[in-house]
Amino acid sequence: MKIILLFCMIVMTGTVFAEMDKSTFTMSEAISFALKNNPGIIASGKEIDMTALGVDAAKAAKMPKIDLIGNVTRSRYPAALTPISGSPLAGTEFPEFDNPVYDFGISFRLPLYRGGRLARGVHIAEVQKLIAEDIDTFNRQELVYNITSIVYKIAQLEKLREAAEAAEKQLDKHKRNVELFLEAGTVPRVELLKTEVELGRTQENVLRMSNSVESAYELLKTLMGIDDKRRLTIVKEVAPNDSYPSLEESLGRAFARRSDYQAVLKKQMLTDEKIKVTEGKRLPDIYLAAEYLDRAGEQFAFKENWSVALKLALPVFDGGLISTEVKQGKKEAEKVRQEERSLRFAISREIKDAYMSIENARQRTEVAQKAVETAKETLRIEILKYETGTGTSTDVIDADAALLNAETAYHQAVFDNKLAVAALRKAVGEDIYREVAVK
Repeated sequence: MKIILLFCMIVMTGTVFAEMDKSTFTMSEAISFALKNNPGIIASGKEIDMTALGVDAAKAAKMPKIDLIGNVTRSRYPAALTPISGSPLAGTEFPEFDNPVYDFGISFRLPLYRGGRLARGVHIAEVQKLIAEDIDTFNRQELVYNITSIVYKIAQLEKLREAAEAAEKQLDKHKRNVELFLEAGTVPRVELLKTEVELGRTQENVLRMSNSVESAYELLKTLMGIDDKRRLTIVKEVAPNDSYPSLEESLGRAFARRSDYQAVLKKQMLTDEKIKVTEGKRLPDIYLAAEYLDRAGEQFAFKENWSVALKLALPVFDGGLISTEVKQGKKEAEKVRQEERSLRFAISREIKDAYMSIENARQRTEVAQKAVETAKETLRIEILKYETGTGTSTDVIDADAALLNAETAYHQAVFDNKLAVAALRKAVGEDIYREVAVK
């Protein structure tokens, strides 16, 4: 049995290290990795743990408090070791006096009533924990959206690099044709110079695309919480369903699901509770107090004494402190209500903008796709014309540049469409692979 357990531990440990050293990810794997290792997400998780401890602290405030007490007191005059319990003239034993006096004992205090502040203190702590959880959920969805957009951007840049490399290859082939025609004396040297200039520009574009891809991967590593020098690779996977609800349904979902909006609603509840807690300071504090004490002088002949008391404290005058705190709380509540209105407007605008971006990107995709097909055919014709001596090198170069521009516009439109759908999902409180929902 011990051997089996040891084997299982080795396998599990190896699996963890394999995941940490992994360099090839699908988008869903990158998101899952980031949700576990992004420092911001880890920090927001710690915030939840802290607020959970705040709930424990609020509950502890309702419990009795027991303290061990002890002190040594030296006074100008000797002090009684026990209270005077009667008149010495009536035969009551007169207490001993000594200096210094040693006290050792235990005290007990149990709050019974504090104007509702004890129960509301627990409720406030619980709401603060719920707010921290909502903020954590929002941060996680924000991270999912950011990684999704970076992965989509990497895919776009790689497509643009492929298009630039294809243009470079075509221009290099065209350059060789120009050189042959130049040797045959059928074209001027300026055509070769123009081709070399355009080829250099295209090579520069390939290099720029490669640098952009590397920069995007570095940003992805930062979001995933990877701080080593490994080179990441994103591989394709089956794309999730890109369907989305109607505009009206999206607005309804957003106000029901958006964790940041839910956090603001809970913050309203929190401010109302804090106002009631402050108003509760006007009510009396009632608590049970008890004490058991042993007192002795220099001879350490301890005399015991105890007391039990039901105590009440009622504020009579505080210089207007409580009233001022209540007014501050009401101002804070009004501020939070305006924050809720502002966020509601922002969510509505965000959803509508996402819908417009989706429609715009889809229209542009259709147009750009047709433009790519036309540009490919134009380039084919211009190459054929040049090879048969009826076209010019400039026409071939222009056609090649037009194809690259058309492909750039097409891939940009595809990227914008995917990003707009992801933005809409985020706006309604969802994420692309439901990673946050199954946290």
